[in-house]
This record gives sequence, C-alpha cells and structure tokens, in this order.
Amino acid sequence: MSGRHPFTLLALAAALPALAWTLPAPWGPAGTFCSALVLCVLTPGASPGLAVARRALLTAAPFWLFLFLLHDRATALAIALRLSTMIASFVWLVAILPPARLVEALVAAGYSAHFAFLFAATLSAVPALRARAQRIVDAQRCRGLATRGGPLTRLRALRALALPLVLSALHEVDERALALETRGLSAGARRTPLAPPPDSTAERVVRWGLVAGCGAGIVARVLWRA
Repeated sequence: MSGRHPFTLLALAAALPALAWTLPAPWGPAGTFCSALVLCVLTPGASPGLAVARRALLTAAPFWLFLFLLHDRATALAIALRLSTMIASFVWLVAILPPARLVEALVAAGYSAHFAFLFAATLSAVPALRARAQRIVDAQRCRGLATRGGPLTRLRALRALALPLVLSALHEVDERALALETRGLSAGARRTPLAPPPDSTAERVVRWGLVAGCGAGIVARVLWRA
C-alpha cells in the first residue's frame, strides 16, 4: 500500500482534520481522532503501526496540557481533539508515504516540479532532522561528550549538539540546491515521471467523495450554528 496511492492517502490525511473541524464538538472530533489513530495502528505501510500512534500521541500531549490550563474542560477537549487529529494525520502520512513517490505523482498530475519537491521536502523535514540529530548524538558520545544525566549536564551538551545540527542542515540546503539545478529543475520545462503511481477511477471517486464529505460537513455546521 505504501507509495502506490499517494493522492488517495494525501486526501485521506487532509479529510480527517477537516472533518474534525466541521463536526459538532466533542463527539465529532473524538470520532475523527479515533479514526486517525486506527489508521496509524492498522496501516500495513507504517512500521510498526503502534510506534506511529505513540509518536502522534506524544507530540499532541503538550497541546492538551496547555489547552486545559487556558480553557474550560469542554472547550479544551474539543480543540485538543481537533489538533490531535491533525497531528495524527500528518504523522501517519509521513510514515506511510515515500516522498519520492509523492513527487512523481504530483509531477504526473501536472503540478510543477518546484511545488512537488517543496511539498515532499516539507513532509520529510522532521524525520530527516531527527535522523541527523541522532547521528550527531552518537558521534559526540563517541568523542566522550556526556549527553545523559541531570538538566545541567544536558544543557551543557546542547551547544555541542545544536551547532553541528544547524550547520549540517544549512550545508545540505546548498547540496540540494546544486543537485536540483544540475538535474534541470530550474529550466521550467514540463517533466515526465519515469514510473508514475497508478491513479484508477476508484481512487479518483474516493478523493472526490472525501472532498464532498468535507464540504457537506462545512455546510451542515454553518446551518447548525445559524
């Protein structure tokens, strides 16, 4: 499943938070959030699924804390469920969809290569930075840097970890820009993907059905409030 249907996966990841915003609180956001977690756990392409769901919950946990400090219980619950749905959908999409296949699908659909690369790079930025940070931590530990211990020890190690991370990220930007220019990305010509992902009629029906469902939810919410 992973990478074969990028547009359908992208539409599903966008439809879940949209439905969470349109359905009445708190049961609408709660149902949509549960659906997002089920996707994280049961999707075959997410390896392993429970780790993806745990990552989404840990990312959303600080938002729950601050929202319950700032708002009453009902308002905080509704907003927290909606934000958590957005986070879970994003984490699920990054875990299951290879950025290279997304670029090919966007180019095959007629989008510019600049937009396709920018969108895919945004999705893969956090996992790439996390992997680079882990490599830097391992390298600094081999050099004798103490990265574990109390808050003061971790604070002293922060500079030795943050500076190489920022410098390596800036250096990679230059390398990517040179590589894209070498491949003619700035030429402005329409590119032809070598192996575009299949886009069947059933997938297009599912995508437009998700769009129609979100639109119907918005209309129903407006009429319900009126």
